[in-house]
Amino acid sequence: MEKLFSIHQVGKSCGVSRSTLMRLEERGLLTPAKVDEETGYRWYDNYNVSRVMQILSFLQMGMTYDDAALYYQTHGTSRELLERIEERFLKFKRAYEEVKLRVEKKDHLSFEFVDLPEYVCYCREFQGTTAEDRYWAMYDLYHETVEKGYRLLTSEPLFVINKRTDYLDSAFEDTEGDFICCVPLEPEDAPAEAVTLPACRGFSCLGYGSYSRRAHAFNELGREIRERGLKPTGYVRVLGLVAPYTGREIDPEDYVSRLVVPVEG
Repeated sequence: MEKLFSIHQVGKSCGVSRSTLMRLEERGLLTPAKVDEETGYRWYDNYNVSRVMQILSFLQMGMTYDDAALYYQTHGTSRELLERIEERFLKFKRAYEEVKLRVEKKDHLSFEFVDLPEYVCYCREFQGTTAEDRYWAMYDLYHETVEKGYRLLTSEPLFVINKRTDYLDSAFEDTEGDFICCVPLEPEDAPAEAVTLPACRGFSCLGYGSYSRRAHAFNELGREIRERGLKPTGYVRVLGLVAPYTGREIDPEDYVSRLVVPVEG
């Protein structure tokens, strides 16, 4: 005799509703072990239950229904899916590192190589002396971006490109200089005036603390680049990961910033 479960039993065991199970079936992610042709009543087996639980696990990890479908269609051998998961993993890894710095309040810098994706940005060049100058320049540009109805890229933070190279000699001082404010946009909705920054390899410095330590972070980045024999191919980008833009209630001493410079290789 077949050992099958009703849709009610499966829903209760897996912690999902009947409608969720039906949606999984509609998406091609779940096929009942048996369907009564007259009543349409569905029966499920152990394999169905384990499939539902695996899909729920995928969703908890940040995967989508489409990701799950691709997994099953390719028997878990899809390179495209691997790249999707890797991209999310790296973002979670960066978020983990940033939160860990604030929780532990460690005054140190960490360095690593990162792969910078292609960015389409609304940009403008400014000149200023203080962190406040840079703040208000970005504030005004961000306001203008929203006012014009440009669609913001949710997955990446705002960043500033510092048009300076003195950090390479560990001679950076937080004085007046040219910088470019960049607001990342969704590529498919970007206006003609948007600027495209190509994907590249980058060398990153992650630091914790207020902007008063900015010069130290730049000069340490330059020292690491020299010692590793790296060759920069562009200006340093400063990503305000936890800054006034993302939380006015956060103490400036708890800011987290990432400096990234494009490099060869």
